[in-house]
Amino acid sequence: MLTRMLRYLDKPQAFFWLVGGYGVAAVLQGLAFIVIVPFLRAFLGDSPASALPWLWTLLGLAAGAFLAQFLTLANSHRISVMDVCGDLIHKIGKRVSNLPLGWFRASTPGEVAALTSSQADVLSHLGSIVLPNLMSAALVPLTVLVGLIFVDWRLALVLGSAVPVTWWLWRWGRRVLKTEQEREPALASASAGRLIEYAQLQPVLRARGLRGLDWEPLNRTLVEENDGVTGLLKAQGPPLGAATAAAETLFAALLSLGLWFILEGSLDVAVFLAIMLLSTRFTTPLAQALLYQGELQKADIALQAMGKVLDEPEMAAGSVERELDGLDIVFEDVSFGYEAGLPVLEGFSLTAPQGQITALVGPSGCGKSTCTRLIARFWDVDRGRVTVGGVDVRELPTEQLMSLVSMVFQDVYLFDTTILENVRLARPEATDEEVAVAVSRARLDSVIERLPDGLETRVGEGGLRLSGGERQRVSIARAFLKDSPILLLDEITSALDAENEAVLSETLAELAEGRTVVVIAHRLTTIMGADTVAVLSGRERGEATRIVELGAPAELARAGGMFAGLVADSQAVGRWRLG
Repeated sequence: MLTRMLRYLDKPQAFFWLVGGYGVAAVLQGLAFIVIVPFLRAFLGDSPASALPWLWTLLGLAAGAFLAQFLTLANSHRISVMDVCGDLIHKIGKRVSNLPLGWFRASTPGEVAALTSSQADVLSHLGSIVLPNLMSAALVPLTVLVGLIFVDWRLALVLGSAVPVTWWLWRWGRRVLKTEQEREPALASASAGRLIEYAQLQPVLRARGLRGLDWEPLNRTLVEENDGVTGLLKAQGPPLGAATAAAETLFAALLSLGLWFILEGSLDVAVFLAIMLLSTRFTTPLAQALLYQGELQKADIALQAMGKVLDEPEMAAGSVERELDGLDIVFEDVSFGYEAGLPVLEGFSLTAPQGQITALVGPSGCGKSTCTRLIARFWDVDRGRVTVGGVDVRELPTEQLMSLVSMVFQDVYLFDTTILENVRLARPEATDEEVAVAVSRARLDSVIERLPDGLETRVGEGGLRLSGGERQRVSIARAFLKDSPILLLDEITSALDAENEAVLSETLAELAEGRTVVVIAHRLTTIMGADTVAVLSGRERGEATRIVELGAPAELARAGGMFAGLVADSQAVGRWRLG
């Protein structure tokens, strides 16, 4: 475990410093206990004054042990939190930001959150709580045992018998606890994920009259976590009980043999008293080692969970900025699927010319959004390639690709901060004046005028204090501020009312001027001004997506094909009235 952790740390020497400090403190403590033997022999002998040098030696070793332990513990929390946990959390955050989005599809928010909260908390105890106790439990008895060999090898042999017993109990404990401890992080992550989901689903749950544990998925998850914790506590009982019984048996055997040796005249009473005193510092730490063994194994499991993220391969990207030949977006014989054996695109080819608007239309689930995600390289193609300006997006440095592309999606997520900072996210170095211009061009200023703190108004988690149309305007303001030459629009007006749709359509027309635009829309009236429409189909029949029609929207509408049918359906929906 330590080898794995040190491989992930940028400053492993700090952890080595902890191990060394605790080791020195434990050995000095063991030596201090050993000196008790000659001290008591001299003090209880014919010349008590001869015990004074041993007393000073004992005090010196004890002071050295105290100082080493104090200095190490004083720095252990900083090292554990900053140099270990802080380093690992920073690396996880950096790695997660460079992982393909497919990784997030297989993970819940609870699992990701647990890595940097509960799992990190477990590791923070390693250097400040677990390690000092384990080092003391191992090195103090070992030092005492080596010293006792030179005092009375017979009683040293009795004490030494505890070592194989403790080793067997340690391995038994690991085996017994392993299954339950491996379940614990997964159960905790599942509970965290359910609680996040429960908070997000409050409008739906309250509409159904469900409150608290009335929601069965949450109740079931919490019960499973409680059962897991209970099972872990039950599993810890037998090894700890056996360790306590072994320690008491050892102490009784040592006491009996010691008295026997005294009666037969082969052991001095002073030495016997010293050895019995030392035995308490031998048997007790060995029993405590089993107690902290569980914590050590939990730290190992936490580190394995973090290692799965830290060892996850990042999306490879170019390291040198490439010169582009224009800004055409081209799909060249692209095949792609989110899951193996289930292709979404297969042999897909399409060109979105520079400076033109290319619209993608078709039934829900036909792969329209997939196309925009491949352009932005949220995922990588399985075969073929997607190019921008003649260069494969996989060969472009991530920074260059992101500087070329602005995205406005239907589901806009805003951070729980001010509108100003949410807009500035598109270009952090932008001045307040530049943000204000972007806000005005996005028609967001009319919204801000109604808010109590204007641009400094906090929007709440996910932007819940703003309406859907207002969140869209914030997203469009980001696009204006970023001012990228490529614009990807994904069904951003499908859930808006007529007023917001009209405002956004006017704003988007201004935003699209002079850019290479790929737009997805269910409301076909919003894309009738596009230069090219690509009609996609196939997924609704279980086939890979293909282009069934391609051309100018007016021509396709007159051709009587699939696009004409979609236009007719859209117009029929627009004429629908209740009653």
